[in-house]
Amino acid sequence: MENKISRLQAFYQKEKALVTSPFITQDGHVNVTLLTRVFERLGFEAADKILIDVGCGSGLLTFYFTDVARYVGLDIVRHPQHAGLKGAKKLFLQSDAQHIPIMKGAADRIVCLDSFEHYPDQNLAAREFYRILKPGGALFLSVPTYANVAGLVKKVLEKNGHYAPNTWAPFDYWKPEELEHFVTPSRIKNIFSDAGFSAFQKIGYDQEVAIGLCPWIWHPRMPRRLGNLIARCFAPVKRPIVAIWPAASLHTFWKMSKS
Repeated sequence: MENKISRLQAFYQKEKALVTSPFITQDGHVNVTLLTRVFERLGFEAADKILIDVGCGSGLLTFYFTDVARYVGLDIVRHPQHAGLKGAKKLFLQSDAQHIPIMKGAADRIVCLDSFEHYPDQNLAAREFYRILKPGGALFLSVPTYANVAGLVKKVLEKNGHYAPNTWAPFDYWKPEELEHFVTPSRIKNIFSDAGFSAFQKIGYDQEVAIGLCPWIWHPRMPRRLGNLIARCFAPVKRPIVAIWPAASLHTFWKMSKS
């Protein structure tokens, strides 16, 4: 376990510019419009709450959660930006998500944006999330899903040795990840149900239906014009598809509660 975490630390120290979350723009800003829209749809609010941002990266979400009672960012990598963001209501901790140095029942809300798929022991991390949440608290989770064509590509490429097991992802032109679990909605629900969570809500992301169903759009050899044409073909049908089949999207967004 420690060796896996050390490799993850080394990877993300090197790949600080890697963007795999739809909530972070390519130029490194929070996608405020999308985040607000998703939170409203799921009924996730954090005003005047103690919020833990697990896998916080450089701390970009501090610019979004300005009305929380306290913001605590947690990441396996110590980012230089953290020093400039600390304040009376802001704290940053260097730790992995499987051993969170926070007291039981200390948090009202947890946010985990697109890092859960990289955790070596996802079951342990989910139990830690549950432990630090207060009764009545809520978790927001954004995570890739491979219950779609992208998942079939992942299985084939890793099985045939083109990528090492648990490394393929379509992000950054199919660049290998250090650890990218084969995540599906059923796996997420099983993991978090076993940890004690309840009242699950899940939605997909219509803007990523094209990638979920045709991941070759982001292949490094895909001509840009052709990729854009394929993406446009999905435009008229992406919303009804994701409404019926959220996992057609490359990401699913979850709200879970602790009773």
